[in-house]
Amino acid sequence: MVERVYCSEANSDEPMIGTADRVDAWVLLEYRPAWGARAVDESALAPATRRWLNDNLAALEASGVKARPQLIRRPEAGRPDPRGPDSGEVHLFVGVPGRLVAMSGRDYGFLDGVSLPGLLREPEAYPAAAQPHYFVCTNGRRDLCCARFGLPAYAALRERVGDRAWQVTHLGGHRFAPNVLVLPQGALYGRVTPDAVARFVAEVEAGRLAFPQLRGRTWYPPPAQAAEALAGRSDLELLGVEEEGGAERVAFRAPEGRVTLAVCRADRPLEVRKSCADAAPAPVRPYQLHQPPSVRSR
Repeated sequence: MVERVYCSEANSDEPMIGTADRVDAWVLLEYRPAWGARAVDESALAPATRRWLNDNLAALEASGVKARPQLIRRPEAGRPDPRGPDSGEVHLFVGVPGRLVAMSGRDYGFLDGVSLPGLLREPEAYPAAAQPHYFVCTNGRRDLCCARFGLPAYAALRERVGDRAWQVTHLGGHRFAPNVLVLPQGALYGRVTPDAVARFVAEVEAGRLAFPQLRGRTWYPPPAQAAEALAGRSDLELLGVEEEGGAERVAFRAPEGRVTLAVCRADRPLEVRKSCADAAPAPVRPYQLHQPPSVRSR
């Protein structure tokens, strides 16, 4: 019998920084029935709910906003309502930089009163979550590692933060499972194993990035994600990214002034198994520091 290879175990030494997809707005909708590999597309959401989602996402795309829809659930809340997937209390979270809007209704009908373009124009007009929320990818239909490693991480997080932990559909990069999205940080983390959860949560709850598990802040493009991680600081604000001489120069605003780091891709690629379903490894070139950071005082 051929021994199964799990991509998360096969790539335990691959650097994670700069591997998060860039997202302007996270749209996380509760959906408690089973998830398919393409969870949103394969869900049994009612036509009216699907129309609301598609219309709002299309409006955001037309305005230049990169929104990412996700399904979320908490199995502890009980089994799906027998009247169908569109019945029972429903939660909606919308994550934008600095704010996690949190809303709910008795059923999906409350979504008719929610305009995502309007929410993004004025997020402060909507109720916000008072504390960080943790969304753990557990979508085993998409990749075996997401369930195998994500479910224990979810259980460990629930012990620490209770109902602020949710299961979520595919976040990308299952070879880094367990993957956890933290909002409103907008940070995507990988390898958040149960034994790392206590320290991980302590860092996030203190308002800091958990650098040992950090893949990248999703509000930023990959070079800026990598630069922030290499700087190892939670007090930086992105100013811009410029290409220069084969590297990306990333400028941040810091308390002491402007901080600039140059990052580049490694010359020598690594061969990694990106998914449990992949038949063979593929080359990736991780980010690395191009030159030491420079600081210019105000």
